Amino acid sequence: MATEIHQHPLSSLSFSPIHPSNPNILLYTPPPPTSSTQLLESPKLIILTTWLGGSTSARIAVYCRGYQTLYPSTPILLIRAVLADITTKSFAAVQRQLEPARDYLLSVFPSSPSSSPLPPTNEERSEPADGALLHIFSHGGCNSALQLSRLLRSSIPTILSPNTIASSFAIPLTGLILDSCPGSSSFTKAYTAATYSLPATQPINLLGQTLLFPLIGALSSLQAIGVVSSVSDLRRELNDLATFGRVPRLYLHSSGDEVVGVEDVMAHAEEIMRKGVSVRREVWSRAAHCALPVEDPERYWRVVGEFVAGAGGGYGGRGRQKREARL
Repeated sequence: MATEIHQHPLSSLSFSPIHPSNPNILLYTPPPPTSSTQLLESPKLIILTTWLGGSTSARIAVYCRGYQTLYPSTPILLIRAVLADITTKSFAAVQRQLEPARDYLLSVFPSSPSSSPLPPTNEERSEPADGALLHIFSHGGCNSALQLSRLLRSSIPTILSPNTIASSFAIPLTGLILDSCPGSSSFTKAYTAATYSLPATQPINLLGQTLLFPLIGALSSLQAIGVVSSVSDLRRELNDLATFGRVPRLYLHSSGDEVVGVEDVMAHAEEIMRKGVSVRREVWSRAAHCALPVEDPERYWRVVGEFVAGAGGGYGGRGRQKREARL
């Protein structure tokens, strides 16, 4: 078993699978802090749900390494997505895959409430040191996060009265980061996103692009008639207060993204802001999909640190202030 962990692509950053049944759910446990360690206001846990196309271990490691540097005493739960999770697998199958993640989260937050009269307000939210930071990448990460949210809610017994709704995310969240998402149901953008999953070598890449065209077309048709879940459904569930409550949000995206349009992210952010959620939106000018640190790593991690530090205060308490910056 030790050999398998050592050979994992992210083992150099001390990540290892939390259960042999799913090598795509990994955990980083930090070493004990030393007296010389300078600690920022840190989340109790960081949860990363990664994207699909092009999410190589090397690219994912950029974010893992960044968080390890920013919050050296914070564990990181990494959930990787695969193409089948959003194309051929049912939600039930994806949720079964996520059971090791659920079990770990419930061990870290054993006393999380199972129900509440209303979704939590900014004032009722946990401080950073008491809650988890959830960082979602693209639609693959959105799907993983939403299925994890459903699984957690179904796993915690609730006794609901007529005036009680199932609680939002079943563990305390201090902040929610949506990175390069959510986009639209555009066929062109869906096809472009799918091509990122193809090997770069030829002629395999060209053959894959040819085969993907009818596949994405068929999937788009099934989504349009409601047979399978669509990006529109995903956008709607992300902004349902029963999913994540009124936790502050940070939207990170780029004008250079060929998969997710600026206007789609902007509309989603404005919709949740109208529901009383604190929103900060940062737009890069040239970065490709899920590659914002490539354009400006210093700005990227500065913004993340500022967001986490300010999340406990809700950016003004009532959750109505929007912070936006552009290059």
